[in-house]
Formats: sequence, structure tokens, C-alpha cells
Amino acid sequence: MASLLDIRRANERFHTRAGWLDSHHSFSFSRHWDPKNTHFGLLLVSNDDVVAPGTGFETHPHRDMEIITWVLDGGLVHQDSEGHNGVIYPGLAQRMSAGTGILHSEKNDSWTLTG
Repeated sequence: MASLLDIRRANERFHTRAGWLDSHHSFSFSRHWDPKNTHFGLLLVSNDDVVAPGTGFETHPHRDMEIITWVLDGGLVHQDSEGHNGVIYPGLAQRMSAGTGILHSEKNDSWTLTG
């Protein structure tokens, strides 16, 4: 019987550097595309992303998913087509319901920090 569990330790995760983004991810993304490695039950994506100062994910669509974001260091500016916007910072977790469709962006908030 084949194992249904695929354990990937931190140092075994895929690593993608795309200029402004340094991502360690477990599922298909960027040059690590495998159509058999895109959906795992309810979990679609699990990424550890470092976003360069003043850059980030431009406005893009999602649908039929819940997106959880939490920040370990710094701040991330969130804006979406439902009119929500704000800064996510350490100690907060954000849940966004994409439902029938939503547009959103998330960018490193470092340009507003001083000191």
C-alpha cells in the first residue's frame, strides 16, 4: 500500500528566488511545477515567503479558497477588491475568503517604516 503522507522537512522544500521574492514552498510554484503536486485535500499552498522591501504581489485573482497570512517580521500591506485594506504585522493573522472571486495585492510595508 502506498503512503498517503508526504513529509517534507524545511531543508527539503523547493526554493524559488524571483528577484523581489524568496520563497520556500512545498507545492508546485514557478520552475518547480508538477501537476500531481498542486492540490492536497483542502490545503492548496503552504509557502514561507520573504518579500523584498517596497515590493510584493501585485493585484491578482483568486477564487474558491481561504487564504491565511501571518507575518513574522515587518509589515505587509493588504488591499482587495472588497474594499479591505490595512497592514498585517507580527501578532496578527489575516483570513481572506476568495469565494466566487476576489482581487488582492500584498506588499512589503518597509517604505513606511522609520528608524
